[in-house]
Amino acid sequence: MELVAERIGRLCSQATGEQLRTHAERYGVAEVLDRVVAAVRAGRWDPQLAADLDRLDAAFAQHGIDGLTTGVRGFEPWLGGGGHPTVAAWTCPGAGPCPRKAPVDDGPPPTCGLTGAPFVASRVTL
Repeated sequence: MELVAERIGRLCSQATGEQLRTHAERYGVAEVLDRVVAAVRAGRWDPQLAADLDRLDAAFAQHGIDGLTTGVRGFEPWLGGGGHPTVAAWTCPGAGPCPRKAPVDDGPPPTCGLTGAPFVASRVTL
């Protein structure tokens, strides 16, 4: 379900404001979006969630919005160094967290674009 978590992270980062909901309603997939949000809130990463993400992608793609939950894949070599350094970051607050992270700064924590829950402070291993 790691790919599902990546897709949720991408969707979450694009879900600010009401645009996602407005487009989902316009494209006839508002109930699919509701199921995705409910699954994220419950921390339920299952085949139904993956299928619903596919439905969202297909509906948005029919209207010229490609890659709603999928991104460009690429390879980047890991640059050397020893040990396992960590950094402070805001991370997804979900019960089954997506991989979305944001740097900690002086402002308030970001919020999940799907559930509205504030991110939590964490240490992330680089």
